[in-house]
Amino acid sequence: MQSAKDIAKRNGIVGAGGAAFPTHIKLSGKAEILIANAAECEPLLYKDETILEHFFDDFLKGLLLAKECISAVKCFIGIKRKHKKLIEKLNSEVPDDVSIFQLEDTYPSGDEFLLVYDVTKRLIPKGGIPLDVGVVVQNVETLYNIGINKPLVDKFVTVSGDVEEATTLKVPIGTKWIDILDFLKVNTNNKKFIIGGPMMGFVSDDLNIPVTKGDSGIVVLPEKHSLILKKTRTKHNIEKIAYTCDQCMRCSDLCPRDLLGHGVKPHKAMISVSMDLKQKFPYQASSLYCCECSLCSLYSCPEDLDPAKVMILSRRNLFEQGFKPKKEFCEINPMYNYRRTPTTLLVRRLGLEEFIRPHKFLDSKFKPDKVFLKLNQHRGEPAKPLVKKGQNVAREELVAETEEGKLGSRIFSSISGVVKEVDKEKIVVETK
Repeated sequence: MQSAKDIAKRNGIVGAGGAAFPTHIKLSGKAEILIANAAECEPLLYKDETILEHFFDDFLKGLLLAKECISAVKCFIGIKRKHKKLIEKLNSEVPDDVSIFQLEDTYPSGDEFLLVYDVTKRLIPKGGIPLDVGVVVQNVETLYNIGINKPLVDKFVTVSGDVEEATTLKVPIGTKWIDILDFLKVNTNNKKFIIGGPMMGFVSDDLNIPVTKGDSGIVVLPEKHSLILKKTRTKHNIEKIAYTCDQCMRCSDLCPRDLLGHGVKPHKAMISVSMDLKQKFPYQASSLYCCECSLCSLYSCPEDLDPAKVMILSRRNLFEQGFKPKKEFCEINPMYNYRRTPTTLLVRRLGLEEFIRPHKFLDSKFKPDKVFLKLNQHRGEPAKPLVKKGQNVAREELVAETEEGKLGSRIFSSISGVVKEVDKEKIVVETK
């Protein structure tokens, strides 16, 4: 039997929860515990829940292969307690060596630092990774992809928000978002679009952006929705309003990474906006450990400022100066269990309550006429094209490869057709 590591490397599998880190690298070491991340903490996204409901056998096969690969002694599926019916199903179908761990409905419970602590009570050092405490975390869809053992050519995505019905479907990687919305007959007039979740996704007017291996969905909102306005502030406006920060420290008090004892202090970064470059470091230093969950900006701040963007800008500034995160062991904040953010309150603060609706899985055979296969849709080096313009390719045919010894993943054609374009950024394939 092939190992999960070999399956992942051969098929170009990467983390499907957003980071898109090559899975074969994460499966290269040995760990005592494997956790399947089914927290799906971003509001309005449902792909992982859908996979567990409709494709559980494939997921479980991948989970057990990954467990064997890293020689894990314990195996958990971390899922929110609110999914009662799904948890009943899981409990009735998982083998004895797999445990279901029920998480509270808080944000961002899917952050692997928080997930590892909640499930195991092992505290990952700041600047570290789960393997530092003997744990490997894999997303539900990643494990599903290992289980089916095929070239990674399709992606589960959720279309939600201001739509008639929130829908999760499987689409070929490289499909343009506009093609998906047109297929679902979504009204795009006077709308804006968040690629990803409401908290960590980005607003885009360009629906010609293709789906990548790490995407989870798209949220459709009215163009004047408060969340859209907040997420599209300019750098000038972000820094201008930062001057009004009254240092209430609420952003730091509720920061998930600060609750883990990592000393992440967004309120200090806010002070640095008015400082000379040489004075900034002591106030920006904790930004090196920020997880970019945006809780401080979109929930915590009572003045509607944007400490998350200031933290991101601060970290960029530090990286440019050559600073890097250092691995340091820490102690949990005694307020950890009392300052977690309930998702229900977050949804209310975001103004998304009206969009929390029943959702469905559409088992369609959706096939676009053209796909745009980005060569850098994973962490590491861009893949190198193996095909030329005018060449015929089949679905699941290898079209790009990362150089041996470098971090990256393979790219396969998600449709059968003709290569219409090849450059340093993408390969375009069109059906005949």
